[in-house]
This record gives sequence, C-alpha cells and structure tokens, in this order.
Amino acid sequence: MDRLEGRVAVVTGAASGIGLAVTEALVASGMQVLMADVDGGRLRAEEERLRAAGAQVASDVVDVRDPDAVDALAQGVVDRFGQLNVAVNNAGIVRGGRSWELSLEEWHQVVDINLWGVIHGIRAFVPRILDSGAEGHVVNTASMAAVIARPGIGAYTVTKHGILGLSDVLRAELTDLGAPVGVSVVMPGMIKTGMNPIGTVTAATVAANVVDAIRRNRPYVFTDDHSAADVEARLGSIVAARAEVLPA
Repeated sequence: MDRLEGRVAVVTGAASGIGLAVTEALVASGMQVLMADVDGGRLRAEEERLRAAGAQVASDVVDVRDPDAVDALAQGVVDRFGQLNVAVNNAGIVRGGRSWELSLEEWHQVVDINLWGVIHGIRAFVPRILDSGAEGHVVNTASMAAVIARPGIGAYTVTKHGILGLSDVLRAELTDLGAPVGVSVVMPGMIKTGMNPIGTVTAATVAANVVDAIRRNRPYVFTDDHSAADVEARLGSIVAARAEVLPA
C-alpha cells in the first residue's frame, strides 16, 4: 500500500503497548483508526488524548474471544468510516509456567485470546477489506516465540506458532484469489516497557516496522536481532533433520 493517507484501520489491543504505538503510527501516517481493547477505561482515555491532538480515531470495548463482538467491531468500522483497509490483530496475553502445570483455565485464556482472537479477526475483517475493492493489509502480531522455543511459556508459544502458520496460509489464499491484500506477521523481541526496562526494542520501534511492512508488503517482520542465532540454529536443525529420514 503506497498510500496510507485517508485509509481506514482497526487495531485490537490498542489501549497500551504495541497496539497503542501502532495506532499512533497509523494516525501519524494520515489514517483513520478504530481502536479496540477490553480495558474500556484506558481505551477511552487514549482515544481522547489522540483526538485532542487531532487524530481521527474512535474506540470500541471488545473482547476478542467473542466472535460476535469482533464481527460487530468490523461492521462498526465500515459504519463509522465507510470502509476498512487495514486490520491489526494485536491483542494478546502471556501466562508463565510449565506446560503440564498450567491450569486448563490458563491454557484457555491464552489460546482463546491470542489465537482465537486472531482467527475471529481474520473472519470478520478480511471480508470487509475485500469488499472495499482497494488495496489492503492484515497484520498479525506474533512474537519471537513463533520461531524459537523457551521453557515456561508453552501456551504462549503454541499460539504464536499458530499465528505464524495462519498468516502464511492467509497470504497464500489471498494471493490465489488475486486480491491486492498483503499479510504481515510481526515477531518482536523483548519489548522495553516500564515493567520490563531491560527490553531490547521499544513499542514505537515495533510500530515503525509495522507501518513500513504495510507500505512495502513485508511478510515477516522482525524488529531487532534478539535471539537471531537461536532462530537460525532451530530452523537449521529442522532442515538438517531431513537427512535423517530412514529409507522405506
């Protein structure tokens, strides 16, 4: 998408962190943005702040685990702004603990928000993007946990691997359809926040990469070189394992 000015986006998990930074970067590029988050108080506060600065934004309190709510969000974008061009499926959580010790409730919380939230977004947003008849883009926020495995975040890792695979499938499907809609999967490293001062990259840096990915149709978006050697070693070991196949 060479031109973002005047286009319309929806961002989930938009009240804080990466989602808020992406919202700020999109409005700075001239886009209209519908912000969605489950935290209504913080969402309204950020919407008011951005509107006071001249941004064209609106907000809806949405739980991405609810497919009907996400579908209503998608229709709300079209009703408010006339079309939908960019969807950023960003809402997510993490729960730490050994895979066999996490409660089923914790497993469901992570999978339902991180993975089903993206699935609900794709089902709701992609048809509206296609209906616009214009160029579009889908951004799905994964993590370095999509390409490496770390102990203690099994549920999170499962969802981020799923997002990577789903993004690749969606891209292939849209290409097969001949649709002018790109798909990017974002894999940030350790994000620097007030709670994590040792992070290697800021949310603003992630957001800048997201906007660049939309403009240049980057399928895989890494935001720093965090764990690059680990990623290469893991993928290399997978490829090398092909040589160990026993003959029929």
